[in-house]
Amino acid sequence: VSGVLPVALGRATKLLQYIAGKRKVYVGICKFRRELSPTEVELLFSRFTGEIEQTPPKISAVKKKKRKRFVYSLKMLEISGKKVLFRADVDAGTYIRALCVDMGKAAGTEAFMEELRRVAVGHIHENSTHTMQELADAYWLWKEKGDETLLRKCVVPVDTLLDFRRVIVKKNVPESLASGAQLMAPGLVVAEPNVKKGENVSIYCEDGQFIGVGTALFDGPEMNKMDKGKIVKTERIHWKKAK
Repeated sequence: VSGVLPVALGRATKLLQYIAGKRKVYVGICKFRRELSPTEVELLFSRFTGEIEQTPPKISAVKKKKRKRFVYSLKMLEISGKKVLFRADVDAGTYIRALCVDMGKAAGTEAFMEELRRVAVGHIHENSTHTMQELADAYWLWKEKGDETLLRKCVVPVDTLLDFRRVIVKKNVPESLASGAQLMAPGLVVAEPNVKKGENVSIYCEDGQFIGVGTALFDGPEMNKMDKGKIVKTERIHWKKAK
């Protein structure tokens, strides 16, 4: 197993759940006990596209109870004997190992996952990531030579990886939010008009600083008309007052 693994540092670790918890794309090899024709594989894959029910494998660290997940697409890329190369776009929390086993049973045989590579997590794609060797080299260059150029290419601001609509707040608001306050209507500058009630939003200060993440309690246009009351339930505050 290899591929994309988002890693957060410091205060950004609190926001990792909003990044790593997104849908994921995998390329893998499923090996069946008998050879299947391309038509059989395509029909089999179609049965496992959409909402599915699966039980986590024994080696996982979660309860072994059935759970529902959504498979957005399951595509056959190549067949070689009993091996099928596939691409899967799935909900976070979908076990590809269990998916392969279940497909084997549905095909009237046995199957297992032979190899897997995660090529995307949300909007983080493989071509925008860095290898452990590249990170180690960048760290050495910074530590030994004082050159942080490569390190800055590896470490990106956490808010650039969030895919949430925005609400903008006044300059005096971040400090109160960092102290545990909720976002009230008087502190709002503007909310994007396509913000929907119940969805996560990114909170920014009017000077451009990223503040944190919250849940919208109203649609954007309604927020913009309000002059009192709580409008966003704050969840994770990333902002920290400069010393």
